[in-house]
Amino acid sequence: MIADETHKQETHKQTDSRPRRRFWSRGPRPPLFAYLAVSPTLVFVALIVGMPLVYSVWLAVHKANPITRKNTFVGLDNFRFVLSETSFWNAFGRTAHFVGFSLVGTTILGIAIALVLHEPFRGRGFMRSVMLVPWAMAPVSIGVLWSFIYAGDIGTLNGLLHDLGLGFLATAWLGDGNRALNLVALTHVWNQTPLTALMVLAGLQSMPASLHKAAMLDGAGPVTRFFRITLPWLKPTLLFVSIIATINALMAFDIIWIMTRGGPGEATTVFAWLGYVYSFQFLRFGEGAAMLYLLTGLSFLMAVFYVLVLGPRRSRHQAIPAATALDDDVAVRSPRPYSIKVPPTREPLVSPALRAVLARLGFRALVLTIFLWSALPVMLLILMSITPASDLIRVPPSAIPSALTFDNFRAVLFPEGGTTSVQAKRVPLSLLNSLIVGAVSVAIALAVTPFAGYVFARWPRARLFQGGLWSMLFTRMTPALTLVLPFFVIYRTLGLIDTHIGLVIAHLSILLPLIAWMMKSTFEGVPKSLDSAARIDGCSHMQMMLRVLLPVIRPGLMAAAIFGFLVSWNEFLFAVILTSTPDAQTIPVVLSGFLAQARFHEYGPMFAASVLSVLPPVVVAFVFQRYLVEGALSGAVKG
Repeated sequence: MIADETHKQETHKQTDSRPRRRFWSRGPRPPLFAYLAVSPTLVFVALIVGMPLVYSVWLAVHKANPITRKNTFVGLDNFRFVLSETSFWNAFGRTAHFVGFSLVGTTILGIAIALVLHEPFRGRGFMRSVMLVPWAMAPVSIGVLWSFIYAGDIGTLNGLLHDLGLGFLATAWLGDGNRALNLVALTHVWNQTPLTALMVLAGLQSMPASLHKAAMLDGAGPVTRFFRITLPWLKPTLLFVSIIATINALMAFDIIWIMTRGGPGEATTVFAWLGYVYSFQFLRFGEGAAMLYLLTGLSFLMAVFYVLVLGPRRSRHQAIPAATALDDDVAVRSPRPYSIKVPPTREPLVSPALRAVLARLGFRALVLTIFLWSALPVMLLILMSITPASDLIRVPPSAIPSALTFDNFRAVLFPEGGTTSVQAKRVPLSLLNSLIVGAVSVAIALAVTPFAGYVFARWPRARLFQGGLWSMLFTRMTPALTLVLPFFVIYRTLGLIDTHIGLVIAHLSILLPLIAWMMKSTFEGVPKSLDSAARIDGCSHMQMMLRVLLPVIRPGLMAAAIFGFLVSWNEFLFAVILTSTPDAQTIPVVLSGFLAQARFHEYGPMFAASVLSVLPPVVVAFVFQRYLVEGALSGAVKG
């Protein structure tokens, strides 16, 4: 009895001596450094994004009008009103069509481009940079370019048809509703396909070559290997790509603003545009906020659907695949053995030598097609920027200019008194504003998010950090339109309207969650053994970050900086709402002003300004495409 009692007491002491887990933590308790490291990012996100979101929720449950300053609590009436509107369900159908077209187009084309550019050939690095050009361009610049290509009387496409003797096929391409929606969706596909190709290319580079070699020894052809090996390996990447492509299509706004403004009629009025119309044209902020939150909910539902369809499926009795552990939390899965049934061999229709020649010719034709798909519209934009204004407006149109001139660039770079339009005079300052806002926004984001990314990667089971991470993901799925009105009201109170500081704060609402997620993926690829070695050598947590880990993740930092700068440079919605004078307006806003105020003689300067607006992103894409691929690779291998 005494022995039993002693055993119970010792067991009780052992139980009591175990560290108690706090309600906000699962697994090992994070050190104080983890909380201090993640705090700046979470605090910034809470202030910059959380407060506007809370205000937008308040708007969604009130009838509010800032003109009359009357606010009435209505509960869910705004949501009921929106759901009862015919315009809402019509926009729902157009949005589904737009998203489906964009998702299928970007996925198929992105996979095809990645497969071609994954193969070794002379000039592959150059072609990868060319492939990124449409994605690096601002949606506003893309809208300017393609709206002129599709223009009815003076459009480039009709001009090409006239030059080829096919003038009878010329038409107002954006004049028909169904055709306009498909053409806008095709333009969106042209813009977003490079991002899909970049992610798929990173997934292909992470695939062991031994898989295909073994299948080739078994006699499997390219098609069989693609469906049995490549696609299963790319499944995690395709899950991520599908979510991003769907969210980007649901939130598409800039291109619609420039190309159609929801027309003709309501043919291209999708959710994002309808929310803008309700909020900023009808001044029905409550209904507009409710509509945009329904759009956010749709984004979440689509993300859950993709996870259920494309996510990993493991049954209870299924054996866990073998893994080579890098540390406790990070493991690279060994690919499961694919069972490939090789069809019986048939006698080839052509000789091996002829088949090799045809294969080379076909591959070169694919490379040329990718080059034309990516570069030809940009080459047209450059050609239009050095075309005399009289050639741009001649009827019938022609794609071949009568002469070349640099007067358009002189008009925007060296504006003179009465000979230059008001809008053209704003171009130099707007380029400088874009550079300042982009550089400052990225610098602030990179100063805090690597520490947060490290914490999210090293303590993924801590509930506090999990909540912060998923809260930032929620902000990524929230339309920027939901934040614009709260920003405007708050900025007007604080005197931040039409300031660089105001734009930097607004851009950080996008960059902080984006770069924090990128840093998390980057640190997940760094083994914990580096942390342990640095700590054994006597480094503090801060010294470990600055001296050991940050140099190791330099490619990831470069990729995050490039992504962040491109996002900030190309951002349009915040800039157009939160600025009103040239003092703070960025280049996308000035380009949109050309379309709103342009007369015929201003088309040349408008295209010259468009070329100048895409020049910095294109140079970045060409110079740093290797870092973009490496940065995508750091996050694409995660299952």
